[in-house]
Amino acid sequence: TAIASVLSNSQEGIDYLLSALKGEEVNANVFSEVRVKERLATNISVSQQKVLDGLTAGGASAREERQKLIDNRIAGYRLQTNSQPVGKSIFVQNCGSCHQIAAVGGLIGPQLDGIGNWGIKALTEKILDPNRNISESFRNYNITLKNGKILSGLYRRTEGETMVLADPTGQEFSVVRNDMKEFKPSQYTLMPDQFRTVIPEKDFYALMEYLLSVK
Repeated sequence: TAIASVLSNSQEGIDYLLSALKGEEVNANVFSEVRVKERLATNISVSQQKVLDGLTAGGASAREERQKLIDNRIAGYRLQTNSQPVGKSIFVQNCGSCHQIAAVGGLIGPQLDGIGNWGIKALTEKILDPNRNISESFRNYNITLKNGKILSGLYRRTEGETMVLADPTGQEFSVVRNDMKEFKPSQYTLMPDQFRTVIPEKDFYALMEYLLSVK
């Protein structure tokens, strides 16, 4: 992802990425990573976009596949005996750095006390398709500095002529307004978009049972 995000800063780099995708040297999932998508949206040419759509089955079919996965997971969920401890461990490993339950965890994303009241459908959609509905309170922002450097993060506060944001690890950084060339909201959330492949189906159900128990 780090390499792909750098390459996607230029059309020459995007050509390298497309070539690697054709040669099956890079997984198509890397093109769904927020850092990569943001840069592609700015720098990809029309012809390159057509090639990418062809190699990744296009946007519409990708959305259909995502919805099919969500529907299958909802339909396949069954209460599992004694799986809450496993689900809690999966939460700590994959979610705890950004989300807090019972005052334990990070505060980059929303605090999740009472998350069990959401229900299986809303939870499954949020985890497997996080960019479907983005809370404005946790929207990512993209900043282009006058020196060409690109930054992104969650808005925290303004201190005089300085804006304070947080990166994906929760580390705060400051940007002086006069140094900004562009500041705009992202169409993507900071929440990772790869849990559908990172968390195996059995573990996903254990995670669901744990989260649904948090009332």
